[in-house]
Amino acid sequence: MFEDRDVIRILSIDGGGIRGIIPVTVLAEIEKRCGKQIYELFDFIAGTSTGGLITLFLNKNNPAPAEALAEMYIHHGKDIFPPKKAEKFSLKNLFGTKGYPSGPKYKSGLINLALRYLVKNDTYDEMIKPCLITSYETENNKPVFFTSYTDRYKKYLLRDIARAASAAPTYFEPLKIKHKGTFIDGGIHSTNPAMCAYIEVLKLLRREGLENKKIIVVSLGTGDCKLPYEYHEMHSWSPLQWIQGPLMPYFFGGNASTVEYQLKQFLPEDCYYRFQPKLPKELEPMDNAEEENVLALQHKAMDMIDTDWKEDLEKLCSLLAPEYILR
Repeated sequence: MFEDRDVIRILSIDGGGIRGIIPVTVLAEIEKRCGKQIYELFDFIAGTSTGGLITLFLNKNNPAPAEALAEMYIHHGKDIFPPKKAEKFSLKNLFGTKGYPSGPKYKSGLINLALRYLVKNDTYDEMIKPCLITSYETENNKPVFFTSYTDRYKKYLLRDIARAASAAPTYFEPLKIKHKGTFIDGGIHSTNPAMCAYIEVLKLLRREGLENKKIIVVSLGTGDCKLPYEYHEMHSWSPLQWIQGPLMPYFFGGNASTVEYQLKQFLPEDCYYRFQPKLPKELEPMDNAEEENVLALQHKAMDMIDTDWKEDLEKLCSLLAPEYILR
């Protein structure tokens, strides 16, 4: 698989719902500078949730450029996350009739329809480059790593892989694949799948007797929104206050940051690139698909490209495309 490569280039894309516009914007910039599409620049691609969808769309047969995918986030995000109509508050609306929230926030029919249009009946073995998509199988209670080159998953439909990767609890219903299991979003164990991808590539290299290859990992985040809290603010919080407050950002952000720390210890500085912006509170929601919000997320990424990430992007592009000229 990697015999003809002196350097193995891994791309990893975090989960984060509509905030996937951030890594897509970075990828569009990389394509623009290098004059090549993503599948031509990387040897192995991994993604979680929205990152899994990006992985599939940019690596399938006849893939569109990342810039076209950005347009989809901006103009069609509301097809997946339609705005909710304001409802009169009541305990019934909040908790349903049995004391629990009544169903997922969004109907899966919309995302199913979009996936049928985008990937039709394509199967997973049609990926141009090897890739890994994370999910979690609930019937056997185990993390799942859909790898495009494994016999077990090769003939899965791309739209099933995509739904299994993005079935985020509370947002969408789980995906049931007959005789395969029930799947939910892989973000519950690998919001940042970069370590999963790195380990998988090491395993493949060892199997092929190619352990001495150089590995470069490019890891794209969807924004860090963790806010600071002091003891006096949170010592008496109820479970509901934790859920409404920082629990989810801490959970997902902590997961991503841990992987970042681990890879920084494993890899030389010139072999690991992490692009993860800090986001203000108003850009935190993963399902605010209003065009104004998505554009604000994109502008944040573009600002980082021109400032904090400028030097690293130039170094990275010179590695991905030796003919790249610093700008």
